[in-house]
Amino acid sequence: MAVTTVTPLEFREADPASPDGGPPSQELSLSASLFAGFGAVLLMLAAVTAVAAFNTTGGARALALGLGLLGLLAGALIARQIHARISAPIQAALAIAARINAGDLTGTVQVDSGGEVGRLMQALKDMHGRMFGIVSEVRTGTTTVASTSSQMSRDNEALAERTEVQVNSVQDTAASMEELTAAVRQSADHAQQANALVLSASERAARGGVLMKEVVQTMGSIRESSRSIVEIIGTIDAIAFQTNMLALNAAVEAARAGDQGRGFAVVASEVRVLSQRCADAATEIKALISSSVEKVDTGGKLVDDAGKAMVEIVAAVRQVAQLMSQIDTGSREQSAGIEAINQAIAKIERTTQRNAALVEGAGKSAVTLNEHAVALLRAVAGFNLGNREYGNEEEAVAMVRRACEFHGQHGRAGLIEEVNKLGNGRFVDRDLYLMVFDANAVFLAHGNNPRVLGMGPKSRDVDGKLFVHDMVQAARARNGVWIDYKWAHPVTNEVLTKATYVERAGDVLVGCGIYKT
Repeated sequence: MAVTTVTPLEFREADPASPDGGPPSQELSLSASLFAGFGAVLLMLAAVTAVAAFNTTGGARALALGLGLLGLLAGALIARQIHARISAPIQAALAIAARINAGDLTGTVQVDSGGEVGRLMQALKDMHGRMFGIVSEVRTGTTTVASTSSQMSRDNEALAERTEVQVNSVQDTAASMEELTAAVRQSADHAQQANALVLSASERAARGGVLMKEVVQTMGSIRESSRSIVEIIGTIDAIAFQTNMLALNAAVEAARAGDQGRGFAVVASEVRVLSQRCADAATEIKALISSSVEKVDTGGKLVDDAGKAMVEIVAAVRQVAQLMSQIDTGSREQSAGIEAINQAIAKIERTTQRNAALVEGAGKSAVTLNEHAVALLRAVAGFNLGNREYGNEEEAVAMVRRACEFHGQHGRAGLIEEVNKLGNGRFVDRDLYLMVFDANAVFLAHGNNPRVLGMGPKSRDVDGKLFVHDMVQAARARNGVWIDYKWAHPVTNEVLTKATYVERAGDVLVGCGIYKT
């Protein structure tokens, strides 16, 4: 936006004979014209009197001279009265117009006559008052605008710094989120691979469990077969015993038979030896079978235990497979969530960068607004409003007391609402405005700067003085006190001494300050 430079108003002293302030007129002034006209009339009257006196004698001459002198005296008095009632007020009006044209609005306009001249003076008085009001309002408004724009510029600078820090933080966060997204995505891939491996292991464990079950069944069959073999060996042993007994009986019978039974005895002896061998072999086989059966039983128990362990392993593997499946699902969901967060942070980063650009633009606008306000202040700087331009101590005290009366009529909430209306409220007059704070030095209302609401206890002046805290303490000790502190002028940023008058109004305190010059 282009900045329009407004040059200060230039005033020139008006020439008394030139009401418009231009070059002196070559014509006679009103006073000179009046004096010239009445002088001519008086000269004519004197000439007529002289002619009458010359042409008369005696009492008629004396009467003509007396009437002539009386006419001359009356004419002079009338000329003087006309000058006093017309020319002098017009001269005064010209002087007032010249002062206004020069920007001097310090004095007052008195209306002492009637008629056209009186109406002229009344019009000048009204113009003077309106000019004073306009210039005062323009100065107050531009001061407020300049102060606000300067404050906005400082706020935008601080906001720009914080926004830049935020942009850097968001960028760092975005980079970290990208790394985290990659790590989570990799973890999700690994979890998916582990889930596949666990599923494969679960299937193999299930097959191993089936095989182990078959082994258990086979070992059971082997144990049953071993027990059958033991029974068979027992039967063989019994047969061998019976055969041995039979061979023994045959030998006894052969011995009784003598020579006739000798061959039979040999056979019985061989049968006995054979049965003895069968018995010994059966005993050895029985011992081996018994040992095998014991080992088979032990192996069967081990296989049973292995089968139970295999069942538990299969169940555990299935649980691990379920957990890995849940982990895989959670990892995918987490990866999707992190990706969404990453996209959101990317959007926040773009938005923050746009906000930074907007803050920079707002800062330039605030600077431009401040330049316009300062230019407007320079434009009306040529007007001199005198002591009425700024509020004084009496007006500050009067405004505080009016606010206390308002508090008595409308209460605390009504006063706070009225003061926070800023320039639209009744408690703003030129550079005078109110501050309302509680017993803890917290601002409840401010007629010029609503940003300080809720603040106050730690507010310091240029020298580091806790001026709001001091106001509260002083007002608690004695009602109606003045507190001085150093404060920067809102437009020029010049450090000045500011005095604030404070009074108690119920449970709140009301203050109004002026700059000391």
